[in-house]
Amino acid sequence: MTKRKQIVALLVGVLLLASAAGTFAWLSVTGVLVNEFGFGSVAPSVDEKLNGNVKSDVTITNKGSAPAYLRAAVDIYWQDQDGARLWDEPVAGTDYVIEWGNVSDASASNSASSWVAASDGFYYWTSSVAPMDKTGVLIKSVTERKADGKNLVVDISTQAIQSTPDDAVTEAWGCTVKDGVLVPPHGGA
Repeated sequence: MTKRKQIVALLVGVLLLASAAGTFAWLSVTGVLVNEFGFGSVAPSVDEKLNGNVKSDVTITNKGSAPAYLRAAVDIYWQDQDGARLWDEPVAGTDYVIEWGNVSDASASNSASSWVAASDGFYYWTSSVAPMDKTGVLIKSVTERKADGKNLVVDISTQAIQSTPDDAVTEAWGCTVKDGVLVPPHGGA
């Protein structure tokens, strides 16, 4: 091999060695960052006490992992002995007595941490509920007065939506959020 070819081969070898060392140095200095994104959940749950024909202390708990706004619908109806819903509706004050918690109509809502009855049939809790926290009392008590072979049913169904961003509750429920206070849609009940 000629001297010129030996020098070229030596230079190529040095360049390969230098590039391999540089790559190794760069890889050993560069760290790897792994971003893991978790999904939050909202899971409303009704909490209540039952004692004979009295349902009391009805609250809603956010059993999810993200702060949420909560709303509830209350459906009161008769059921026959076989569990079928009856057509005739129970009359408040005659068939049963209900004592509401801290509930106002939507036109009077201007403070956080209260229930607001809106004309869409829902009761909205006006502040965000942290995970594993609960609302104030929606219904203090409901007592059946007369049954005549029927059972009074007080059915509370709940819904929850993440509290951030504010757009989520606006898009889903038509509510707005002003200074951290949920403003229900549709005006007062």
